[in-house]
Amino acid sequence: MSSAKHPYYPKGLKLPHYVENTRSSGEILTLFSSIVLIVAILAWIITGQRTQKFCLLRRLVLCWFMVCAFIHTVLEGYFAVYHASIAGHSTLLGEVWKEYSKGDSRYMTSDTFMVCMETITAVIDGPLAFLTFFAFMRGSNHRYGLQMLLSLCQLYGDVLYYLTDLKDGFRHGPTDSVQYFYIYVLLINAFWLVIPILLIIDSMQHISACQTVSDFYIDEYNRKHAINNHKKSK
Repeated sequence: MSSAKHPYYPKGLKLPHYVENTRSSGEILTLFSSIVLIVAILAWIITGQRTQKFCLLRRLVLCWFMVCAFIHTVLEGYFAVYHASIAGHSTLLGEVWKEYSKGDSRYMTSDTFMVCMETITAVIDGPLAFLTFFAFMRGSNHRYGLQMLLSLCQLYGDVLYYLTDLKDGFRHGPTDSVQYFYIYVLLINAFWLVIPILLIIDSMQHISACQTVSDFYIDEYNRKHAINNHKKSK
């Protein structure tokens, strides 16, 4: 298919290997959303089987971790591996990226930032999301530290995503399109801006509370140690 017939911006973009999607936008979004929903439901079931029950909000957060693990590892990992040829793919994941790229064509051109950012996300953020989920399931002392680390990585990547597109003048998609710009680019990515910020705050509160308790016991130990030493010196 001629590269002039692709739906991406800018219109003069050369994509000689582009192949039109075989599924409609509705089919692609329904299929992928269904898979994400299944992952979330499985996570919900797993978190409900723990001996020490989680509160509703914590279970939702754990479902978020598992959804992130799936998206980072599978979807973004797919892009990291096949970015050079993805415009010609007819697989479900390939068509998800081709559909999303109608709002941000950088994914169709092996843009340097996108390739680096998505590769780091797939290799680091994906496994880290899995690790954070299981840390909470096992009650690990590292769980809030991992939550903080994961959320910072996600926030940093998302901020760079927005800023690099802003610097380019949002020229990689139709800014007057509700679906492609306001929903695909702005709304969907906003989840990885808002939720990590809330989880960073949550992590800080828990870590600070633990540090307060730790400082108290350290002060008590030092006080008793000083008293004992004073008694021995007499």
